[in-house]
Amino acid sequence: MWLRFALVSSVVTFPIHLYILMASGLNPVSSPISDLSRGDWAALHTLSLASFGMAHLTLAAGIRGLDSGRLWALARVFLALAGAGLVFVGYFFLSASPATLSAPGASAPLWIVASLTGVAMGAMQPGLSRRARALSIFSALCLGLWMWMVPVFFFVGDDWIGAYQRGVGLIYIIWLVGVSLGLSQLSPSRK
Repeated sequence: MWLRFALVSSVVTFPIHLYILMASGLNPVSSPISDLSRGDWAALHTLSLASFGMAHLTLAAGIRGLDSGRLWALARVFLALAGAGLVFVGYFFLSASPATLSAPGASAPLWIVASLTGVAMGAMQPGLSRRARALSIFSALCLGLWMWMVPVFFFVGDDWIGAYQRGVGLIYIIWLVGVSLGLSQLSPSRK
């Protein structure tokens, strides 16, 4: 049940984001994700971020007991923290003033969530290697892309921040969907 909820919550995040982006008329390349929390679609965007945060929390609950490694437990903690962070980010973006969202540090909460998620991805690797080789390789590829995107940030100007954030977000969603789906197929009792 938990892994299925994580899967569904992750899958719906991307089309909702695209719908809000298209309906708002914002530029997908230059408009940061925080811009979606302004205007008519702000509440739906907040709900989408909260749903994605819940996907993390339910994945953390769903992987309980699937592996006995210490890093697996650490991954659960970091997934839960990232999920709570996404719920906070949704609230922060919705309640912040337009001046705050336009400030250079408006995306700082996203960096915290990204860091927590990167640690969770890495901590899950040994357990995934023991459970399913193909899933481990998939997760390692996502983690590699995730880590590759970190230095890219320093070369991205304001004109490309939206594209950068959406690229990181896409890797993020693909990883969460893939891990949730892969683990749910491996452990029918945890679906």
